[in-house]
Amino acid sequence: MKTSKISIKDVIKNYESILFDSYGVLFDGLKPIDGSIELINHLNKINYNYFILTNDASITDEERSKIFINQGLNISREKIISAGSLIFNLIKKENFFEKKCFVYGTKSIKNDLRNKGIKLLRNSEIEKAEIIIFSDVEKWPTIENLNKLLNFFYKKYSEKKFIKIILPNPDIIYPIGNEHFNFGAAAFIDMLEQAIFRIFGKNIQYKVIRLGKPYEMIFEIAKSRCKSNKIIMIGDQLETDILGANNVKIDSALVTTGINTTKKKITIDKTAKNLLPKFILESIRL
Repeated sequence: MKTSKISIKDVIKNYESILFDSYGVLFDGLKPIDGSIELINHLNKINYNYFILTNDASITDEERSKIFINQGLNISREKIISAGSLIFNLIKKENFFEKKCFVYGTKSIKNDLRNKGIKLLRNSEIEKAEIIIFSDVEKWPTIENLNKLLNFFYKKYSEKKFIKIILPNPDIIYPIGNEHFNFGAAAFIDMLEQAIFRIFGKNIQYKVIRLGKPYEMIFEIAKSRCKSNKIIMIGDQLETDILGANNVKIDSALVTTGINTTKKKITIDKTAKNLLPKFILESIRL
């Protein structure tokens, strides 16, 4: 596949549906990215079909919509497909309703899951957990807590009780403003998974279930809502946005305003085929 440059106007002209990543494409973590407000207003005006695919699992889609709107991005809840919303989809798909779940996350996500009928354990009840969900870890990943959790898994393994580990957001890092980044939940869960592997070997019981981009579930939901075959994914990360789109065989465009800024020069001829975008999009300005 040959990678070429494309403008946002040509994207709108040649495709029936656009899937946007949020952080790094429309929003930099603090404010809208240059051109994004005008673009969303234009798409709303012409009734264009688009969705926001975000790996964020810290708040509900309704809360995310309110944040966007307060920032000038008029994006309704129905336009947002978040990794956090996939938690319920997975529990329903796998019939985990009777499992005892422990969630590392915000009150918002916990309340949302409870309202949907998911039984959640209190902080003091983690020993009873059959499923642990890492929806948000901003206040959790100290070395002390990581050590406790590793030894908790070891104890359960010794008792032949295997905990299912669910990671909605596979992002290792995410942008905060124009020049700063934070570690995502995946950075700590990757560390934990490596430690578990060292102790138990390749034990499928302790393989982390990942839900957001680049994994299939979020893209399949998006495709079903688009009701079109002419779809393109616009994202800023090769390893999540572009890989995920390529895996489900939809076109992809890498925008250079987020993780893959001009400071990280993308050398197309040295990029693995499955990470290769069809297009480079230098700006989302109309």
